[in-house]
Amino acid sequence: MTIKTHRYFENTGGLNLRFNEMIIEKNEAEEIMNLHATSSGSWTTDNIGYLDLNATPLAGGQPVTSLYHFRTLAGISHLMAVAGSQLFSVETSDGAATEITGDLTAGKAMQFVTFQGLLIGCNGSDPPKKWDGSGSPDNLAGWPAVIPGVTPGNPSVSAIFANRLVFAGDPDNPSLLYISALEDPENFTPDTGAASAGAIQVTPGDGQKITALRTLYLPLESAEILVIFKERSTYILAGHDADTFILQKVSDEFGAVSHRSVVRVGNELMFLSREGVTSLTTATVQGNITASFMSSRIQPQVNNLNAGKLSDSFAVHLRNRQEVWWAVPDGGSTRNQRILVLNYGQGNVWSRRSGIIARCGEVFDGNLYTGNYAGVVSRQLKGSSYNGQPIDWKYRTPFYDLGSPRTRKRIRDVEVYLKQISEIDVTVKTAWDVRRGSKSQESRTLTVVPDISSSVYGEAVFGEDEYGLSGLSILRFIPDGSGKFFQLEFSGSAADKPVEIQGWTISAIYGGQR
Repeated sequence: MTIKTHRYFENTGGLNLRFNEMIIEKNEAEEIMNLHATSSGSWTTDNIGYLDLNATPLAGGQPVTSLYHFRTLAGISHLMAVAGSQLFSVETSDGAATEITGDLTAGKAMQFVTFQGLLIGCNGSDPPKKWDGSGSPDNLAGWPAVIPGVTPGNPSVSAIFANRLVFAGDPDNPSLLYISALEDPENFTPDTGAASAGAIQVTPGDGQKITALRTLYLPLESAEILVIFKERSTYILAGHDADTFILQKVSDEFGAVSHRSVVRVGNELMFLSREGVTSLTTATVQGNITASFMSSRIQPQVNNLNAGKLSDSFAVHLRNRQEVWWAVPDGGSTRNQRILVLNYGQGNVWSRRSGIIARCGEVFDGNLYTGNYAGVVSRQLKGSSYNGQPIDWKYRTPFYDLGSPRTRKRIRDVEVYLKQISEIDVTVKTAWDVRRGSKSQESRTLTVVPDISSSVYGEAVFGEDEYGLSGLSILRFIPDGSGKFFQLEFSGSAADKPVEIQGWTISAIYGGQR
């Protein structure tokens, strides 16, 4: 009889949903739900919860469609929120909301930029608004622009490029890019001279509208470019004034589903296209723009998204965690109730979150805030519960061949190593031979009882002197069954009782071939 012990303590490969068990790496997982990757390679539920900020819903409980961090010239920060037809400034300390205006088109998301001390917002229905931090907002002067041959509508997306305000997303002119005069966000009237304003058509008549605008830096040219996303194509605008602007196509294969689904990470743009999460970067030796597809490992999840509601998706960049989150509608849902998490600090690994229903999000002074569909703003990554409610979590390994794919084997024991944080129950499921039927699976619940001077075997406490594992809990169990491939799944549900899974060992007893 041969017995071998296999160690699994570098489970940093992230989620792989391609559902071909034979090609999933040992450090990857078939499921990682509501767990955060730590820098040491473990997975934890610590501080993945949220707390609601405002007890009284905004706008009588209508959806919070927009959040934005606005800092005035005087250095005063505001968390701006749009709900219903109202624009609010929300205190992050207690959730108190001050109405700024109540004359917006109800239910429309507003996209904001800050330029020359002004908060400038547009939503595709109302004239663009401006606010300096006091009083009521005004309509942006100089809009609608007077452009020969064009009757401008109201834009829905904007950006700051080459010291100009740029608008797009005009439903009446879906391929038109409006560019303000140099350092003058309220002048869009064409004139002579390099500093003048104007408008550029981006492949009109192609049946696509401009969905997003972002800037990117070209290191070799020491210049900034404007990336223009349409629904199924991407362009760049290079140059610094009316005499040097050049429009070029980057791709006619992919575009961005929404302005808010695009984030900038260093010198890279990550965005959600209809094909999945894609990257544009200029960080190459030649300095040219290159594209790469980032979500192949979670393609089944991407294929299951509600394509008809992807325009409401959004992304946020959490620099302190080296993560990008995409809030998306899953299956037949019309709301963003799935979070796709890319941890680029761990090597572009994926996990996913459930239980968070968010219409919009914004990072404010390093903290992530989301707005839901019932007028509530929440602070994310705060505590280990969903505003006092339990968080369901799960980690499911690939099928391990345990070093011998042709040999039948049974398991002498499994030991799961957890950091001692709180008393919790962990449900462990095991399965054999890539079969999902109940006959190949079993389930048991193991209890962790933290004690700074001991480790834990199930419910029996063993002294740390024997194992030297102060600060750890060890859950040991003996699975039933036998086969060639073996799988583990750990799960639980608790409020304010975090768990950290650091790894596991599997001791296998090897038999003959069959």
